[in-house]
Amino acid sequence: MKPVDRLLLENGDWQPWDCGFSAGRGDPDKLRASLEALGKKFRNQLGLRADPFTFRSGMGGAIEVRTSGIAGTVSVGDLVFDIAPKFTPLGKGLQDWSASMLLLMQYARKRDLALNRARNLAVERHSFVDLLAMAFSDATEAGLADQAIQTYRTSPQCLPVLRGRLNLPRQLKSVFARPHLLECDVDELDSDNGYNGLLKWAALAFAAAVRAPSLRRRLADLAVRIPGKPSRRIALQGGRIQPPPQFRVWTEALEISALLSSGLSHSTGRGIAQGYSFVFNMERLFEHFVELTLARAVAKLAQQGHSAQTQVSTAYAEPQPGTRIRFFSRPDNLVLRDGTPTVVVDAKYKRLSDAEGMRNRKPVNADVYELVAAMTAHNCRCGLLVYPRVLGDSVLNDQELHTWTISSFGTTLRIGALALDLSELRVHTDLEKIDRTLARALELLLAP
Repeated sequence: MKPVDRLLLENGDWQPWDCGFSAGRGDPDKLRASLEALGKKFRNQLGLRADPFTFRSGMGGAIEVRTSGIAGTVSVGDLVFDIAPKFTPLGKGLQDWSASMLLLMQYARKRDLALNRARNLAVERHSFVDLLAMAFSDATEAGLADQAIQTYRTSPQCLPVLRGRLNLPRQLKSVFARPHLLECDVDELDSDNGYNGLLKWAALAFAAAVRAPSLRRRLADLAVRIPGKPSRRIALQGGRIQPPPQFRVWTEALEISALLSSGLSHSTGRGIAQGYSFVFNMERLFEHFVELTLARAVAKLAQQGHSAQTQVSTAYAEPQPGTRIRFFSRPDNLVLRDGTPTVVVDAKYKRLSDAEGMRNRKPVNADVYELVAAMTAHNCRCGLLVYPRVLGDSVLNDQELHTWTISSFGTTLRIGALALDLSELRVHTDLEKIDRTLARALELLLAP
């Protein structure tokens, strides 16, 4: 039975829940309960601020659904949600969000993957996870056409002749029991290793998630051809996964596998909840993207000697006698010139106009308070709030820098707000435009 496809916009309008259901598709109430349970898992595993799926009774008592904090593909039973990130424009662009999202994810996780197929295939209504699976399949086929990844594994062996290295401690222990045999440590090439385990796990995870039958069969075949046992342990250890130099052809397939692992792949065979998901915490994703973009942007500044650092902690409140607690400030990013802090940069995955009480007037008060506190702690006179460009933000709709000044204790502080347009990301040159936009904003903010 063909799945029911639903398209939702992160933080978008409420949508009717039972729209598209028909006989044999499952009980809407049970599907709702399954989705709510899955959302709670997302909240815990992805570190979300709130449950990503919320329901309410709308006009006439009809149940409506809304999602927030995540983007990707989610499935429960025969119901499949494609959740577009909130920076996606409405209309035709809402159907093409996968290309922007894939490119954003690559660079946010220091990937350098050529997933340009996404743009050409978007018109065929492939799901977000299908597009990533296609790129994985192509990269894996290229690797298998070359050679499987093999690493050295040391195995203890008891032999009549020396092979490999003599293990002296074991030899001394066995000198009376087996005086005619040598205790050897033998290094052998082994295909049952962490790299192949991750690739096999990814092939099976993609095969369980994709919609296209031909792609599912292709992935299942790849899973059989990849040696070893499925395991993503190597991806959970952190850091970039880099195979030995002679197996460089596998780099792209491994990075896509790690990308899949960094999302959330869910599968269960219990009743109506059977399905999959591949979603991301968009707030963290945007913060990491800004971090890497800022590092590239400072390199483009006309003035030399600038650098960017992340999570720089400094004390801003020292304890008085009788008190032992110090208070620290740790902003997302800090721009320095010749080692001296000049600009505090904080990424905010929201609309600037999401202010409390004075809509479309200024940034959220709490965001400004936090920024000014960090500026004071680091002795910076400039601060920058970076947002994604989101439909409906009447202030940051032009990708231009907006600034305010604050007079405090005889010092004038300058804060700026900038929205980056992520909806048109398609190829790597589009990211260079983002870098230049951020660099230009920093230059204007630092100008006398």
